[in-house]
Amino acid sequence: MKKRYLLFVTSLLLCCLLQAQGQIDSLLVVLDRTIANTAQYEQARLKRIEQIKERFRTRKRTSLAEEYRINQQLYDEYEAYICDSARHYINRNIEIALQCNDSGWLNEAKMKKASILGKTGLYAEGVALLKSIDSKQLSKEQLIEYYITFEDIYLYHAEYAMDDEYQIEYLNKLYTYRDSVLQIVEEGSYQYVTTYTPELLQQGRGDEAIEMLEAYHHKLSPDTRDYAVVTSILAFIYQSTGHREKQKEYLIKSAIADIRGVVKENNSLRALAELLYEEGQLQRADVYMKRSMEDANFYNARLRNVQASRMLPVIDHAYQVEKENHQAILQIFLIVTSLLTLFLACAVWYVIRQMKKLARARQELLDMNEELKRLNEQLTEVNRKQHETNDSLTEANHIKEEYVGRFMGFCSVYIDKLEGYRRMLNKQAASGKVEELYKTLKSSRFIDEELKEFYQNFDNSFLSIFPDFVKHFNELVPDEEQIIPKQDERLTTELRIFALIRLGITDSAKIAGFLRYSITTIYTYRSKLKNRSLYRDNFEEEVMKIGSFAS
Repeated sequence: MKKRYLLFVTSLLLCCLLQAQGQIDSLLVVLDRTIANTAQYEQARLKRIEQIKERFRTRKRTSLAEEYRINQQLYDEYEAYICDSARHYINRNIEIALQCNDSGWLNEAKMKKASILGKTGLYAEGVALLKSIDSKQLSKEQLIEYYITFEDIYLYHAEYAMDDEYQIEYLNKLYTYRDSVLQIVEEGSYQYVTTYTPELLQQGRGDEAIEMLEAYHHKLSPDTRDYAVVTSILAFIYQSTGHREKQKEYLIKSAIADIRGVVKENNSLRALAELLYEEGQLQRADVYMKRSMEDANFYNARLRNVQASRMLPVIDHAYQVEKENHQAILQIFLIVTSLLTLFLACAVWYVIRQMKKLARARQELLDMNEELKRLNEQLTEVNRKQHETNDSLTEANHIKEEYVGRFMGFCSVYIDKLEGYRRMLNKQAASGKVEELYKTLKSSRFIDEELKEFYQNFDNSFLSIFPDFVKHFNELVPDEEQIIPKQDERLTTELRIFALIRLGITDSAKIAGFLRYSITTIYTYRSKLKNRSLYRDNFEEEVMKIGSFAS
């Protein structure tokens, strides 16, 4: 029993590992594809930048406040993309703030410049710039940014001073400003999550940090810089807690988000390259590390450049050695392949001879198949036409049965009505009410009522055969031209005209006689609807395709 249990647990773990590896491989494919499309993402960012600059150039007059706002937009686009351009626009905003004597603008611009200085390795200059700001003048949001910028600079400085005696000093300052952030930042916000989770890890509460980050990162779009930062922190915490596969998964997700967001000041791709190197995936590690170094050089991120330059020669040398080994193995395979090719050539010659014999037989079979195919197509066409004929006959029979039945009923009803009408007239004549008789004969009320009932019967008969006629008819005309019968009628005059056409009565004179309109009126209705329909060339043919419920 115990052995079975161990076997079950082992199998379950193996399945989980295989599934996790499959997910990692899929993510690496996405990352490779994303790197291949780097130019596309950069073009999109450059297009946004050009649009912002174009709006600035096309303005006849621009206030300093408006220029400050536009410079801020350009800084946001350049901040993680090209540091020199970001510094240019933030320096201009510092000039504008001094010119306008606006301390709020000045403090905001200084903090953003300090952030750029920290990213490019100018730590002392960034700290000095931040210390020149009077923190008492800052709003709550600005104070949060102020502390976070300090924290980021000391983090970069601590990473740069790795294994140096001064590193602990920078880390202690980092922890101080982290505590300051946590005292004022809103719980649950992005700044809170990215600041509090490293604090939890430092306190040995890595599982709580993972749980918070896992829950929060699902709220973010995977193409944003915030997503890249959160997943990068997740990868670091998973590394610290010994979950190597999860570390790799989130490093890949972070790297993908960095590339899609055109973030040149990045760290995840370099960290992923080191991880892959340790696992022996030298080719990918070499590609990713070179790409990471290119980004660092492009951005002028001194820390990332140093970090990449430490590992790149090691990875590149190992990759070259692996390539040489592969080439030696390839040469052996080439010799074996040549011998096999010679044997294969002899086998192919023999097979070709046999295939020629088979080809002749196959060609004869193909000719027979083609003839059968042609006969099948002819039979299919005959069956289709027969089916259409059967449908037409079925519909015609249904129309005939419907109208013959109704015709017999109508004849009987009209005979009774005429008999009643005759008795009424006879009664008036017998009683000598000549004037009343003359008045009755002159009145059209009887005819109008009969016509109304006749049209109602026609509408009911037609719609019993073609219940969806109005709906399908309106599908042939634009929305604004659709015909909707009133509440007390089933068909309008226009619909009755085309109902008669659907029944095969296409002569305008016959339609006019049936509906008691002039031929000109009938022609006008037909032409107007045809010209306004969606099928001007074959409108009435489309009407004829409207089928009955029995078809």
